[in-house]
Amino acid sequence: MRAHFRILVVAAALPWVHATPCLGEDATRTPPSAPVPFVVGLNTVRAVVTPEGDYESFRVVEAIDAQGYRITATAQVPGDDGDAPIDVQVTRRVLAVDQASARTMCIYFHNGDPETFPGTVPGISAAVIDDLRKTGKSALTVLDVGELFGVRVVRRELSGTLERIPNAPASLPVLVNGRLVQLPVIHAKGTLSDDGDDEDFEFDFLDDPRNPIVLRTRGPEISSNLIKITYPEAPAAQSQLQRELAAHQVATVYGIYFSFARADIRKQSGPVLKEIAGILRANPSWKLRIDGHTDGVGNDAANLELSKRRAAAVKAALVNGYGIDATRLTTGGYGESSPRATNATPEGRALNRRVELRRE
Repeated sequence: MRAHFRILVVAAALPWVHATPCLGEDATRTPPSAPVPFVVGLNTVRAVVTPEGDYESFRVVEAIDAQGYRITATAQVPGDDGDAPIDVQVTRRVLAVDQASARTMCIYFHNGDPETFPGTVPGISAAVIDDLRKTGKSALTVLDVGELFGVRVVRRELSGTLERIPNAPASLPVLVNGRLVQLPVIHAKGTLSDDGDDEDFEFDFLDDPRNPIVLRTRGPEISSNLIKITYPEAPAAQSQLQRELAAHQVATVYGIYFSFARADIRKQSGPVLKEIAGILRANPSWKLRIDGHTDGVGNDAANLELSKRRAAAVKAALVNGYGIDATRLTTGGYGESSPRATNATPEGRALNRRVELRRE
């Protein structure tokens, strides 16, 4: 990899732009045909693979207006050589004009980043999806931004042409609001270059210009898979989790997140913990067994112990944070012994890291 750097100058002001169809006041009224609506509260969870280990990153849409939108990205990234994990939290403002037409991706997030990177999107724009739909090709630049001696620099600016992959599967399974949904996708790949330094990239994009989410990324030092999407829905008389417990006595929960290789519950777990507590209050005769499960990375005995400690942490959170009677909850753990999917892929490992509830 070539070590040539360019100092990045970022405009602080947000220029006036016209609203695009996916932004503005009607963004909360996305047509029913949209596979995933672009709304405030939209949360995408990704499994990211690094040499140090897997981790999960979160992007939440915090605000939408005619000028653009704002997201918050958070992750707990494994440290180098066994160092403590690094907590990353970044707010980024994306201009509507860029979401409509930019062909430069700025997908790296670092603490201390400026809020805006004009001319870029933290994913893909509607124009790229339209190009791939109409011609099967699209220009694309991937901006690798980092820090050098305290100054934000462009480490590489890889540019080239993406081409749609013919005869590729038309959909990918993703958990959307707790349901496994086949989302329509566009598969594309290409060789992107920076001053003669060539790198191969491959992507899966949600096939919807109104909300063109990057579902999968493969590239140099990049491997990520979108594993879960949640967004606000109209409240139902019973949640899906409650229906599953009522009908089948067992339910799998993917919305409880833990620190890397630890049993500390992350704050993104709050909505699901609140939901479980509400279900228990609504059904005072129910008792729940909480079981932890891990992926297959690491030592079997350590994973078994970790799964038990994570289940115990969930019980403690429900008792101490939501006032649930401790006698209504028991815990256990199975480590990596009961996988739901292969441990050979990041999305498979993400499905295996889970909590299961059983009504007793």
